[in-house]
Amino acid sequence: MITKGVCVNLSWNRQIALPAFSSRALGYALALVIAPNVVFLLLAWLTHTARPLLNLDYFIAVLLLAAPWCWLRCLGIAAFWLAVLFDVLMFVMQLFPFLDLQGALYLLPFVLKAPWSYRLLCALALAYVVVMPFCLWRLGKKTNLYHALWLCIPLAVACYFTGHLQYHERGLQTNLFGRNNFFYGKSQFDLYDRSKEFARITANDVKPVFSPLQFDHASRLLVQPPSAKTLLIVNESWGQPKNPALQAAVLEKLAAERDRFDEWQVGHFPFIGATVQGEIRELCALQVQGLALRYTPASQLADCLPNRLRQQGYMTIAQHGASSLLYDRSDWYPKAGFVQVMAAEQMMGKPTCQAFNGVCDSALFAVVKDAFASHPKLFFYWMTLTSHTDYPTEDLFNHRLNCAAYGLPVDTMLCRNFSLQAQFFDQLAELVRQPEMRGVEVIVVGDHSPPVMDLGETFKYLTEQGEVAWVHFKVKE
Repeated sequence: MITKGVCVNLSWNRQIALPAFSSRALGYALALVIAPNVVFLLLAWLTHTARPLLNLDYFIAVLLLAAPWCWLRCLGIAAFWLAVLFDVLMFVMQLFPFLDLQGALYLLPFVLKAPWSYRLLCALALAYVVVMPFCLWRLGKKTNLYHALWLCIPLAVACYFTGHLQYHERGLQTNLFGRNNFFYGKSQFDLYDRSKEFARITANDVKPVFSPLQFDHASRLLVQPPSAKTLLIVNESWGQPKNPALQAAVLEKLAAERDRFDEWQVGHFPFIGATVQGEIRELCALQVQGLALRYTPASQLADCLPNRLRQQGYMTIAQHGASSLLYDRSDWYPKAGFVQVMAAEQMMGKPTCQAFNGVCDSALFAVVKDAFASHPKLFFYWMTLTSHTDYPTEDLFNHRLNCAAYGLPVDTMLCRNFSLQAQFFDQLAELVRQPEMRGVEVIVVGDHSPPVMDLGETFKYLTEQGEVAWVHFKVKE
């Protein structure tokens, strides 16, 4: 339907002619609004993540793309890319609650070494931000600013008055990290701002800020005075399932060695943070905001556990299968008190696994045994790697765990995660039987809850609040 143009009297004898109303032009304007939202809504549906039906951030891009001047349409493409950035961040934050804009920018250089699924997703995202602007540009040329305003203004007003309404709700416990953002219309930028204190995170000063720990930490369980030989393992993505029998099955082979132990404790506690924040939690009893740890002054880490033990005559060793450049470990590990740091750079030739193409955990148990054989007073710290998401089956050689027997479907990422955990603890059980491990006190604790691509798995099979699991025991002399 096309109607005649309308003339609006602006002042005296000057008039401006508005374009003729066209249902076709209005349809193209609607397509401009819908196209970016449809892609992300489909992604949200596939991953059971939350997203507003309409991301109002795209309205700015729509209006600019519908403008009659080329330079404004170019600005529209830039506005689209900016809206995509926060759409992606609100998606990623739900799966990885510890990841914000600063963290994403920090980890970007390591994408090429990440698991293949991460590389694939990044490639698809790059293709999207390249291809979609061409589609939107063509749609914009088929409509005009008049019809875009006709559409966007009523929608924006409607979203303003219905901004508190949701088409679905998970419950108050899921409000953090955008996991309950089922609004009809909201700005993803605004939601990110509220979720992650945008002004602070994007500040130019990326130096880490430390503060007293507000979470529990497993290293507090170490006996006092400190054992002459201590093994602290921060276990990648080890969380707590709702079914405690599943966790018991994961630890089954290790628990069978309890006659060798002077003590045995298991438990779990809530924690939200990145891997390195889990490390700082256990090594220093601190929490940190900001991942550029190379800027950390040595004085800030002077009271960390390895520093205190080194002053008491302990040899202090840190081990991790990935590059020491990741999370600036080559810089802050020595400041925290480690005399020797063994990372991928020092382990050339050892077998590698999918996670960041790093050295497999299975190849490092012998390193732990040899270290305790060589040092009478030793604090050995191990940040594991192989159980990093996406928990590839290629790295799983121990298929003992029967997930289905504990109500966890075998085709889930969480089943692969707990299978890799069972594999790790079975090897740990073999390690503690070795004579070199007599008298060693051991703590194993998760860095954070296991991230999965289907958020529905998290709510269905894991305890709330992103809990990590821990086990504490001491091998008899």
